[in-house]
Amino acid sequence: MTRYAGELYAALQALPTWRRSLALEQPRAARYLSRAGGDPSLGRFDRAWQRYITYPRALRSRRAAVFHILDHGYAHLVRSLDPDRAVITCHDLVPLLASEGVIPMTVSPLLARTFRWRLAHLSRARAVIAISRATASTLQQYTRVRPERIIVVPLGVSSSFRRMPDAASAVRGSAGLPPGTSIVLQIATGGRYKNTATLLEAFARVRMRVGRALTLVRVGAPLREDEAALASTLGVSAAIHHTGTIDDNTLVGWYNAADVLAFPSLWEGFGWPPLEAMACGTPVVASDIPAVAEVTGDAGLLVPVADPAALAEALERVLTDPALAASLGAKGLERAREYTWARTASGTAAVYDQILG
Repeated sequence: MTRYAGELYAALQALPTWRRSLALEQPRAARYLSRAGGDPSLGRFDRAWQRYITYPRALRSRRAAVFHILDHGYAHLVRSLDPDRAVITCHDLVPLLASEGVIPMTVSPLLARTFRWRLAHLSRARAVIAISRATASTLQQYTRVRPERIIVVPLGVSSSFRRMPDAASAVRGSAGLPPGTSIVLQIATGGRYKNTATLLEAFARVRMRVGRALTLVRVGAPLREDEAALASTLGVSAAIHHTGTIDDNTLVGWYNAADVLAFPSLWEGFGWPPLEAMACGTPVVASDIPAVAEVTGDAGLLVPVADPAALAEALERVLTDPALAASLGAKGLERAREYTWARTASGTAAVYDQILG
């Protein structure tokens, strides 16, 4: 959400036709109960108090021609604003879909209730920006937002994500990977919908079949305890390199160093990692969920979710067929050129103009 805010803000200001002033505001972290001790639950209370009490209260005195709530998780802020001048961006409905059983993952009853309550406020806004047609369709199916108020404005990809062949060897060397090692790249949070277990099973199969050194590079959150146990059972723990959270410059290097991006998510609102990989010329193998299929088009190999055999087969094809890998890389580069932040800004500005009349 921070990236979306920063990229959109900069792109709006860079629009040749933009003549209006902008202000980007973020909630400020504050300590209340947590000042009394180090109990983690006190920090959670502070964040909840800020989200539902302090920040909404502060917004009541704000004046603007248009208010844009950039994160649907803060949709309740519309209660503190003029809803006829409010726009809310919806990125995905993962917690709702999980609570409905659409996505095979568990969410707490408290999260399900609070997420539903926040989403209910979307229908009060003058317009709701959906970051993909897939998200727009989900909004129409699971919320009361009027269809004519939903406007699709796809995200962009930063120009920093590009082909950098010279960075590949440096990144590999810094990670201590021997020359000739093939890399399967995963970009993941700790969320269960990232479907890491399926990837681990597929990776174990591919590793036995490709006949050369193969490493799974995981960027982002560490494996969960049960995922680490599965990796150990499959005998692939030593073949996993975890980078932790890294900056974009390092991430671009890993995209360029990787032989293929594996993105087996159960659900996404958009699918940034496949787009970033394509912008770097890296072949993509991903699940055939609507949002990812929308972004990749025919520039990636798409497989059924939760099917480790199909995922393994697709990864093996890319790793063993240089012509296929080159074709996917070229298609990805061409596809990624369509997704610019200038286009996102132009579409967003058009939504503002509708409200301004």
